[in-house]
Amino acid sequence: MKLRTHITAAVVLFLLINILYPVTSIIRGALLAGVAGTLPDLLDHLTGRHRGIGHTLLILPPLLLYALKSPDNGIPLLAGITSHILLDLFTVHGCPLLYPLKDTPYHCLQRKKRIRTGTAGEWALLSFLIAAMVVASLVSVGALDDAIHPQPRNSSREEQCRTMTVEIRVDADRDVNVTSYHTNGSESILVDFRDD
Repeated sequence: MKLRTHITAAVVLFLLINILYPVTSIIRGALLAGVAGTLPDLLDHLTGRHRGIGHTLLILPPLLLYALKSPDNGIPLLAGITSHILLDLFTVHGCPLLYPLKDTPYHCLQRKKRIRTGTAGEWALLSFLIAAMVVASLVSVGALDDAIHPQPRNSSREEQCRTMTVEIRVDADRDVNVTSYHTNGSESILVDFRDD
């Protein structure tokens, strides 16, 4: 897989985890996950063997311990490296999950269905991941809250209005304006003291 696919998959996995278990800011976590999605190939480049120590399951237990100790950094790193290993299981070359104990590459698909790097299969996967990233990003920031959990719409005008009681005591002789705003399911109240 190309780096763009690994980075996108890492961000998607982080966003999905962060929706279920929020640990850090979306931007910071997505950046860390994206960088971590490239680390297995970088580690293998440094050791001189592609699909070696960076693509083994043996790298995950220390990362899991780190994620438990420091979730802000550990979970995005774990998401990035895990997504990289998972994606490489779908490629022609597979992934040596037990390296250096066993050098056998493991695959998730039958030989004819495996994805070759840079082909239409990878582009299709990347397109799906980008769509998933957009949806996960929107869910993460709450932009789809009304679509996911729609509020019942009342038919009559009286049922749509809310009664709000506000008690304000002002010592000075001046006007007070109280305005309630409703935006995207949230409510804010503005109190304005007007000076003449």
